[in-house]
Amino acid sequence: MGYFPTELAKASDASKAHNAPAARNAKIEIRERVFNAFRLVGPVHVFDAFAGGGEMYRAVWNNAASYVGCDKERQRDERTMFCADNRRVMRSIDLRAFNVFDLDAFGSPFEQATILAARRVLKPGELVGLVLTDGSSLTMKMGALPNAMMALTNIRSHMAGFMRWRDDILGQALLSICKHMNAKIAHRWEAQGKTGAMVRYVGLVLEGL
Repeated sequence: MGYFPTELAKASDASKAHNAPAARNAKIEIRERVFNAFRLVGPVHVFDAFAGGGEMYRAVWNNAASYVGCDKERQRDERTMFCADNRRVMRSIDLRAFNVFDLDAFGSPFEQATILAARRVLKPGELVGLVLTDGSSLTMKMGALPNAMMALTNIRSHMAGFMRWRDDILGQALLSICKHMNAKIAHRWEAQGKTGAMVRYVGLVLEGL
């Protein structure tokens, strides 16, 4: 299992809430890094799978060339939005229209990341940005893994002690996503919350092989 060069930021996170204040700065910083990396090469087109009330849109993504969000709750603002289950939307629309994907999940984002990996294979040199909010630690502490993460890592057992290998498991899941997308990780930025939830915020720039 491998690691990638990582710029590790310090962050605090809070309980299950839309962009809790203690996590906001870390989330914004990672999105700004991904956004700025793409502005150097061309227009940024964002699909925001967990768009919520639009805090990350107002902080960063409103500067993109185009933005489409998704949320199960209807949002009454200016954004172009799907009001639906993001998994159904991601299986139905043409994901080639976007080059940045924001998966700001409450729990694990890897079911959505798996759908993305199956439907967005990169051409050589093509760049795609991926932002993940990973709360899998809550499941790992119970001796289990989220189903999509199990599939990505080929780990089938349930056992205590997953937290000891959390970095390796996350790294292997990201490697598997890259393999399916025919990509490598060109840049990776990361922040980890300090509370017991230990939410991980990850920003990636993927480059097609």
